[in-house]
Amino acid sequence: MSRIRFIISAIFFCVIAFEGGNGARILGVFPTASISHQVVFRGLTLALNKRGHELVVATPNPVKNPNLKNYTEIDLSTLYTMNPGRNIIDSRFMDWLTMIRQISESTRTTIDVILGHPEMRKLYALNSNEKFDVLIIEPLYWPAIMALAPRFNVPIIGVSSFGLAINNHYSIGNSILPSHPSTWEFQSNINSPSTFWERLCNFIQVWRYLYFYRTVHMPTQEAVARKYLGSNMPSLTDIEKNISLIFVNQQGPISFARPNVPGVIQIGGFHIVKSTERLPKDLQEILDDATQGFVYMSLGSNVQSKMLSNDTRAEFVAAFAALPYKVIWKFEDDDFPNKPDNVLILKWTPQQAILAHPNLKVFIYQGGLQSTEEAIHYGVPLIGLPVFADQDMQVYKMVSLGVAKRLEITRVTRQSLLEAIHAITLDSSYKQKMLSLRSLLEDKPHDPLDNAVWWTEYVIRNKGAPHLHTSSADEPWYQRQDMDIVAFISASSTIAIVLALIVLYRLLSKLRHGSSLQFLDSKKKLH
Repeated sequence: MSRIRFIISAIFFCVIAFEGGNGARILGVFPTASISHQVVFRGLTLALNKRGHELVVATPNPVKNPNLKNYTEIDLSTLYTMNPGRNIIDSRFMDWLTMIRQISESTRTTIDVILGHPEMRKLYALNSNEKFDVLIIEPLYWPAIMALAPRFNVPIIGVSSFGLAINNHYSIGNSILPSHPSTWEFQSNINSPSTFWERLCNFIQVWRYLYFYRTVHMPTQEAVARKYLGSNMPSLTDIEKNISLIFVNQQGPISFARPNVPGVIQIGGFHIVKSTERLPKDLQEILDDATQGFVYMSLGSNVQSKMLSNDTRAEFVAAFAALPYKVIWKFEDDDFPNKPDNVLILKWTPQQAILAHPNLKVFIYQGGLQSTEEAIHYGVPLIGLPVFADQDMQVYKMVSLGVAKRLEITRVTRQSLLEAIHAITLDSSYKQKMLSLRSLLEDKPHDPLDNAVWWTEYVIRNKGAPHLHTSSADEPWYQRQDMDIVAFISASSTIAIVLALIVLYRLLSKLRHGSSLQFLDSKKKLH
């Protein structure tokens, strides 16, 4: 028996040694101070660690699990204090160019915090002897992070927690589609087909945005990167267009399909737990007793219910009071006057456990992608109140699939809210279509997380993926969509038409002049 144990132990330690010997060293930097972003990145980094890789992860939401081995975290939670809660609902209809201008300065400060962090400085110091095999980053609005790649001489993998931003599409050579509904920065795109003038406005807005991003935002980011990493680093433009690939948390069945270059890999659902946590005992009893059903409302972590105006809150309260259902409302403030008896207020909610409860009728939410994925996973119909970023796109997509209703958060009335709730709770087709959508989303050739791990190891094994690089990323903006050719044809056609008109005008003038002379001659002969 002891000999068998010895053999089993020897095999076990050999396997561990084998895995450890083949493990890579990975640096991950994820700046967004939002747990809804970080849960996606965390899903990938923890899976890579489970595969035997060593990770150093800079994040504002560290896991802080002492049981994790070969998993070092650099705590960037101070980034939360740099952006004190502002009422995002107030900027509901702000155009995205104005938005990026406003956040450009804060992103510069974010890079200062990250690259200036003492532990980060130790990593990239010239005499640190630190070595990595790949750099994984969130590429959203922080291109300066990519400057770490040449310092460690490693390839870059991007991870987006939702659909790619326009600037990311441009940097990797993807087609720029100003009026396509996947271009989430512009809410007017979603109600297709767009009129000519809407498409013209979208075209102008997109290229104004890209002009600002490339000529103002990126040079600012590059200046901060050179401040910490030295003036001899390559330009950010050259670094970013050679990114190996980008994982995009945007799964086909719940997205507006668009063409992508080979380096875009779809992922999704990393944060959905295999088994939901237990509800607190008192909450479990309340939901179990709600035999008629209950409604759950949460506006997420970035948008919060306490941001609603007093008038809008009063409309929600009046609508909920008229319902025959219990209402669980994630509300972040202690002050809640005139709360109806059927409404339970919670500052924090175990969302996935609530969504998994069989008595839940409808989920009222802000349209966040992670919440959308959770609702689909648990088969819960939706009422969307989009506020900013990709939320309009997500809600419109759900509406188009017949699993949701959409309301405008700045103009909600008790009547419109009640009508939406009754429409979903009394019409079983919403639930059935959501269950069908869940089946469609689960019908795939491989697990998205396993696929992401495979592609990460693929980039590590091959020290990059230059064969996935498209030459479009190297071309100037006017060549990418043949704007120079369109301009040449337009100019040539215009010149040809103008010349033809001039010639025609002169011919007609001569003919008219000749006719006048003939008329005068004939008149003289008559006299």
